[in-house]
Amino acid sequence: MRLPMTESQKGLLVVDAGAPADSVLYNQLVRFDIDPALSDEAVSRALLTLVTIQPAMREVFAALPQMHASLTPPPVVVPMERVTVQAWEFEQAITDVAQRIGRPTFDLSRGPAYRFALVRAADLSAAAVLLADHHIILDGISLGPFVRDLEAALAHPLSREELAAKREAREIAFRKELEAQTRSASPERVAERAKEWAEQLREVPPLVLSPRPGRPSYTSFTGARISWTMSDAEGKALTELCRRLDVTPFVVFSGMYGLVLARHGNVGSVLIGSPFMARRTIGAFDLCGFFVNTLPVTVEAEWSRTVDEHLGKVVKGAVDHCRSNVDITFNQLVAHARPERSSNRNPLFSAMLAMQDTFSESKGSVLRMHELGNGNAKFDLWLGATPVDGRWQFELEYDRELISPPTADGLLTSLRSAMRRALADSSVALADLFTDWPVPRNDGWHRAIADGSFASIVDDVAAGAPDAVAIETPDRTFTYRELVAAARRVANGLAAKGIGPGDVVGLVNQDLADTTVAILAILRRGAAYLPLDPSLPDERLAYMIEKAGCGFVIGRDAEVSTLDGPGAALVEGTGFPVYVMYTSGSTGKPKGVEMGHGPLANLTAWQLAAMHMDADTRFLQYAPLGFDVSFQEIIPTLVAGGTIVSREPADRRMFPAVLTRIASTEVTHVYLPVAALRPLVQLANARGVVLPHLRYLCVSGEQLMVDDEVRMFFERHRHCVLVNLYGPTETHAVTSHRLSYRENDWAAHVPIGLPYPGVEAYVVDSTGHLAPPGVVGELYLGGLCPATGYVNDPEITAQRFVPDRFAGDGTMYRTGDLVVRDDDDVLTFLGRADDQVKIRGYRIELGEIETVANRCPSVHQAVAVVRGEGVDRELVLFVVPSGELDNDAIKAEMSRSLPSYMVPVWVFELDTVPTTPTGKTDRDALVARSDELLVVPEEPAAVEYEDELERDLAGIWAGVLNVEPIVRDRPVLEYGAHSLTIFTVLAEVQERYGVPVPMIDFFGSPTVATLAGLVRAGKAG
Repeated sequence: MRLPMTESQKGLLVVDAGAPADSVLYNQLVRFDIDPALSDEAVSRALLTLVTIQPAMREVFAALPQMHASLTPPPVVVPMERVTVQAWEFEQAITDVAQRIGRPTFDLSRGPAYRFALVRAADLSAAAVLLADHHIILDGISLGPFVRDLEAALAHPLSREELAAKREAREIAFRKELEAQTRSASPERVAERAKEWAEQLREVPPLVLSPRPGRPSYTSFTGARISWTMSDAEGKALTELCRRLDVTPFVVFSGMYGLVLARHGNVGSVLIGSPFMARRTIGAFDLCGFFVNTLPVTVEAEWSRTVDEHLGKVVKGAVDHCRSNVDITFNQLVAHARPERSSNRNPLFSAMLAMQDTFSESKGSVLRMHELGNGNAKFDLWLGATPVDGRWQFELEYDRELISPPTADGLLTSLRSAMRRALADSSVALADLFTDWPVPRNDGWHRAIADGSFASIVDDVAAGAPDAVAIETPDRTFTYRELVAAARRVANGLAAKGIGPGDVVGLVNQDLADTTVAILAILRRGAAYLPLDPSLPDERLAYMIEKAGCGFVIGRDAEVSTLDGPGAALVEGTGFPVYVMYTSGSTGKPKGVEMGHGPLANLTAWQLAAMHMDADTRFLQYAPLGFDVSFQEIIPTLVAGGTIVSREPADRRMFPAVLTRIASTEVTHVYLPVAALRPLVQLANARGVVLPHLRYLCVSGEQLMVDDEVRMFFERHRHCVLVNLYGPTETHAVTSHRLSYRENDWAAHVPIGLPYPGVEAYVVDSTGHLAPPGVVGELYLGGLCPATGYVNDPEITAQRFVPDRFAGDGTMYRTGDLVVRDDDDVLTFLGRADDQVKIRGYRIELGEIETVANRCPSVHQAVAVVRGEGVDRELVLFVVPSGELDNDAIKAEMSRSLPSYMVPVWVFELDTVPTTPTGKTDRDALVARSDELLVVPEEPAAVEYEDELERDLAGIWAGVLNVEPIVRDRPVLEYGAHSLTIFTVLAEVQERYGVPVPMIDFFGSPTVATLAGLVRAGKAG
């Protein structure tokens, strides 16, 4: 006889079908410690009785003609592995046997969906029954009836007549419960409530724990567990808190767990899945079965709330909402919410809370019960709460492919901290439940430089090696003697103009020699230089000069060659600004960053050590003077006694000329904007150019993405190191990450690395605390790196340069950048806090999209941008082709390699990638270009299919979804399909065409065209 299945069972059957063939994802393992005096025969007989009188234990399942279950007859004997070991081997034997019976898959169509084992200590000191079952036949609440029946059978064996009567009564009760479940799950009855709830769920941001570029969308669900047990005092405090707030432990655990997830996921609210009892008949409470409904509890994290308010009102209300709507099934919520389905993860929530409190201490033969881990992780994170000997034990199970052990430890530490502080004082604000994590380590590169100003240090270098070449241009060289002499002359001229300590002197772009002379001359006067690019609009230049309080401009008021005057002493001391450089401002007006000597001296000490700079260094001067990198090219090279080499006559944007200049001048160090790296190395690879003298190739300015083209260059240049530097203008460079051929695994999205000695890199999470590894936070920079502030702008300075509360004194700069650090303290840049790129709630890594596109043979260079606002945001890919552009191949590669929300909607051809004056990719220009190119496409007059197979498959979908026509390349999810309907269609496809279609393969691109391709592939072999 066919039996209906509960909606939750149907969902599990779908998951089981979509899992890999050897998956044991929903295999459960439970340990029952029993009276060791019981004989093997008594235990075996009791288990046979239990299987006989519990219909769920004998369920088998089928998909066609529609999902249903049926019962098998009771077995003659229950197979049970028996193991006896020495007492000291008992616990290890439990582990070994559990793995042995828990790892094989269950055939749900044939049954049984359970296995038993009995493990004993030879000295009769301990014994345990182990149960392995598929979750589809037993929910957590079922373990209560299971234990009661087991104990009763052990205490009083049933006669044959009693056994038959109880079996019949239980099967009748089982059928009644299933029928009641079917009636309560009627979509029409709950449609409006389900739709309203789904609308609310769509407002909750996706929870991504331990985010990182390239985080896998699909995993093999391998898991690990860690645990923490409350003390007796903490248990009593919990009981008192629950009594005072009139809440259950489940509410408290949901509230605390939700806060931990919100902190570690950097979100303001989270969804926690949890099973809610949904038994409909009185008789069901004596039954085993899968009669729960797993629903999402919404936990909001308003960090200024008190614990009392959070638990007693917010979380209690969310839990009550779930309980009052337990007749709404998980599948109905998914169907209405239509979440992103581009992975094999749960579509609604990635974290689970399971209360394993169905077993109360017994005076019978079952002494205690405990669910064991089976090495799997159904969710990104699962929290089990189990009462053990009067105390609560918390087990955290995590997916090892998504969360590392140290990150999992951080999650458990946060949970323990939040729980303990809440129990100690529930009047505190939620943010105060957490603690600061230790500050990340630095990279250790540091070579002390001489005391004094940069001008005085260069004087000392010149005194030691006066004839060494300091500057090399295409038409002349300057020795250190000549450089210092010219700088003194110009400084004398500035002194004659009244320039002195603390003044700001403008510097219009000159050639390299005159620029360097002017910089040193300004510094000799204790003044700061202000780079001025004559290509900027006159209005902007005038604003910069006025705002900086600049009264004299070299290149406008006088030339380097004409400045002279009576001898003036070098201004001693390091308490004066070195330069003022302007950066864009949110108000539309640029902000002038006033940088002092201390941060730049610390940066120089790092650079000399990290890049092994000495008298043999030949550093290409590539950057515009108004780009702070120019300081790193010029001053540290002079401090090291090396040679600054002019980029000229090569134009920065003409990469063939730049490559030729690098090769011909035999430079050892080159600093490029990120946007210039790939074109340059691609050109070198294509031409077979080798740069034997190049030792360090440094990049900065935006997120660095590397691909095979970049790796190939460094494989051919094993003597060269790629250095990715990070730092806003307000601090200059503060972190770096190094790559060379020695590293086997180059991440496509290159980290920004470790901070320099003297730099404090604070990752501040949403609670205002220093974040643990794996937690996204805003980067604050303190120690020896923040600038003095914005020149003559105290109000904006106070907004961004704030007191360093973590160090207790000093200043730190709020970067507005989101970062995450890994288990080794290495920082990865994730984007801007105030302008994150998100599509349908998911953070998008544009560089990841570009890396995938760059793998295509027809792509020379790819740039991704986002156009539109709000729900209308969409991805656009611009491609500089390598030969004839193959759009279909690009989109196919995207669909294979990226989640659907990261696949660009549009692909456009481009001649060259536009860049900003500082060499960064000009994405704003590309967004404007996409707006020009796009027009609203007309709907096709008729739906076309490639062949009859596609037409037939579209017909199957139309019949199941009651929608037509079904377009061949449009995801069926957009027509209302969900996991159950997909399961039904794939089962029908297998029956009609004789080809099994793995659900996991179809979900990657759920279209008629994809399904047809999978059917063809199955028929072919």
